[in-house]
Amino acid sequence: MDDRCVWCGAGLPGGRRRRYCPRPRSCRQEAYRERRRAAAALRARIALLQISREIRARCEALELLVADAVGNERADAGLHSTAAADFRHLTSELVRCAVIADREVGATWEQIGRPHGLSADAARARYGRARLLWPPPRPE
Repeated sequence: MDDRCVWCGAGLPGGRRRRYCPRPRSCRQEAYRERRRAAAALRARIALLQISREIRARCEALELLVADAVGNERADAGLHSTAAADFRHLTSELVRCAVIADREVGATWEQIGRPHGLSADAARARYGRARLLWPPPRPE
């Protein structure tokens, strides 16, 4: 076994077999926090995967619907809007889960806000209280 701290790489005192620095326990606590963040980020990534699959399925259904309407040269009134209505909800959920996943792995608000065209303060105000709500509860 290596006689270095698993977290910071500092040399460990001889004697007992240790994985982390003995005192203060900051390395052990940081490793624990990192494992917790990774587990929370995994849940958000799974939600991202599920939402992206749902979006893909709805895109394919919309493509078939539009192709059928073009082939028949006629479509029922409101059919296109009805087919596309859920995309706004799904994309907002996708963005929310992405922000949660990024925060769990330690991204700053500036890093999160930049792709959305937001300042760090605006990103924090918009997504600061976001919690993982995916998958939505199923109706009984």
